[in-house]
Amino acid sequence: MKLILAGLDHTTAPVEIRERLAFTTTDITAALTRLTGRTGDGPPLLAEAAILSTCNRVEIYGVSHAASTAQSLVRFLAEFHGLEEREFAHTLYFYSGESVAHHICTTAAGLRSLVLGEAQIQGQVRTSYEQAQVAGSAGPVLHRLFRHALTAGKRVRTETPLGLGAASISQAGVELARQRLGELKGRSVLLVGGGEVSELAAQNLLANGADRLMIVNRTTARARELAERYGATAYGLEELPATLACADIVISSTAAPVPIIYREHVCDALTAKAQSHLRNGTAPEMLLIDLAVPRDIHHEVASVPGAYVYTVDDLQDVVRATLGQRAQAVKQAELITIEEVTAFQAWIRTQEAVPALTMLREHAEALRNAELERALRRLADLSPEQRTVIEGLTRSIVNKLLHTPTRRLRDAAAEGDGLRYAAMVRDLFNLESSASADA
Repeated sequence: MKLILAGLDHTTAPVEIRERLAFTTTDITAALTRLTGRTGDGPPLLAEAAILSTCNRVEIYGVSHAASTAQSLVRFLAEFHGLEEREFAHTLYFYSGESVAHHICTTAAGLRSLVLGEAQIQGQVRTSYEQAQVAGSAGPVLHRLFRHALTAGKRVRTETPLGLGAASISQAGVELARQRLGELKGRSVLLVGGGEVSELAAQNLLANGADRLMIVNRTTARARELAERYGATAYGLEELPATLACADIVISSTAAPVPIIYREHVCDALTAKAQSHLRNGTAPEMLLIDLAVPRDIHHEVASVPGAYVYTVDDLQDVVRATLGQRAQAVKQAELITIEEVTAFQAWIRTQEAVPALTMLREHAEALRNAELERALRRLADLSPEQRTVIEGLTRSIVNKLLHTPTRRLRDAAAEGDGLRYAAMVRDLFNLESSASADA
């Protein structure tokens, strides 16, 4: 078995494809169950599995069976999402072995993010691991892999300048609004969604002079909580059409599986705004920035006169302006990720020794039990205490005899020589024959 990864991100697939392959929290649980064969519908594709699904990436991490292939994962994605393979297969990338460890460590560190060094991905990687744990699809290999990835992310943000004042998608969205409209003071800004992205957007809007904020959220209590914190006005989701008519800027970032802002909403809002614009002879306009994947704003909104729609893929130009400063810390961050990948690979190599060590331990234990039973039959008059002493003595002898070869074999495996040493152990102790005889 080996590590494999199939995925796509903002560098390989546009938002139109990413949103169709995105997994909701409920989707992830069902998908992990199917991938590892817990549904009983067929043989498992993977021995272990985890899914990382964010606005900029969809990735399946797994420990493969002999029958696992890249094509089987493509087929799974197509069947799970009800798509044709030809619609997305050309946007996928595939990694195996050490390349998977390098990919997830650099991902957690923010080195593969749209906004270099952004902090949100660290929490998203942790959530992916926790979801796999809850689903029962994370075994020892993924446990160790994600542990090193999260350590890499934490170290990069605490040991390098990459984590100091790191930008975010929210910040990039606000900067886009500032570039398009100039001064934000006096502009009415509507934030749709009550999650971390909206909260960061509120912080950045206030820092850039915005002073008229509205927050719409499915849970009104959450909208009120954010509104009180940032001096905004809170509304429920049912009030979205009405609040659109008051907005100059809309920044949306919900987790809705389908669009929540449609063409007719924006047409009605601009019509309502037109009344006030008649007095100063200008045409009503609205800037809509969609930071969600799947998208919150239906693609047809872009055809409405006066509506200017931007998605996460349109933030590239804004992000490039910050790359020069962050790029200086990239090499240091990459060295940290390499250290974590090396540590993970050393652990992987020690696993080469496990089957031989298990066989050696079972062989020694079988011999100990056989000889102990033979001796105890000849010493029938022993008290229970004496029997316990003799049994402890035999166990101690076996443990001490196996200690050095066990340590040497693990050390050899960590240095990449585990398979050769494991073969020597099996040969020296005739373990294969012993296992066959026991069977």
